[in-house]
Amino acid sequence: MKTEILVTGAEGFVGRRLTAALRAQGREVAGIGRAHGDIASCDLPFTSLKHVFHLAARMFVPASWENPREFYSTNVMGAVNVLELCRRERASLTLVSSYTYGPPRTLPITEDHPIGAYNPYSQTKIIAEEIAQFYASHFGIAVSIVRPFNLYGPEQNERFLIPSLVRQAIDPSWPAIRVADPRPRRDYLYIDDFIALLLAVHSAGETGVYNAGSGRSVSISDLVAILNRITGCDKPLLSEGHERPAEIMDVVADISRAAERLRWRPAVSLEQGLAGMVRAASNKAGYSGN
Repeated sequence: MKTEILVTGAEGFVGRRLTAALRAQGREVAGIGRAHGDIASCDLPFTSLKHVFHLAARMFVPASWENPREFYSTNVMGAVNVLELCRRERASLTLVSSYTYGPPRTLPITEDHPIGAYNPYSQTKIIAEEIAQFYASHFGIAVSIVRPFNLYGPEQNERFLIPSLVRQAIDPSWPAIRVADPRPRRDYLYIDDFIALLLAVHSAGETGVYNAGSGRSVSISDLVAILNRITGCDKPLLSEGHERPAEIMDVVADISRAAERLRWRPAVSLEQGLAGMVRAASNKAGYSGN
């Protein structure tokens, strides 16, 4: 199958938007998703290929503690399968990675910060990065690695924090907003800004590693306060007292490299992004407002 660009994980939260954005640029794009099988072993019969965006992976940190073998199989061997395609076609690669830095030694976290696994998911991404860098050094594959911190946006799976908060905020049957552990602070980036960064990296032909974040961390109580303002409610935040193993309390991305080399900066504020999610979720659920 001839195509210019391949997007793995094309049916996912990021993949759908990236595929649409590339096609809007007039690119010839093919996408593969779960219907094609596990990325670790599925056939990749693509020719005339110039670039691959590798997004396909098992995600969600709590699930990686429950089924670590599945995460290692899909995320590590999936990267090898895709890199072998790049080697065959002499195509360049953008690898989307995350949760690789471990407990931060300093904040904000630069791309040169030491990496370190602190859950099975993060270790699979570290191994995938190491394999990609080996292929770059020994097989001449042009590799760029983009490390998003915490992405959010409409249609994100409700297993993730912000969609769960939004659902509870807009549902009149929920008197309060409940979370497992309210202590961690995170750096949140709106999905449209992340797509813009991926396109900028590809357009510039850049290699190397780029952080993707907003450059500031936000607490869960801050998120709830913003959602209460948007919805006009005053729901309290309640903790269920469930702590993840090896939880990290605060992360902030240093995004100066992307700003300097690619002239990229986030354009959507947290308030704008959350308001968009509230509108989308309310429309989907049939709520007219509070």
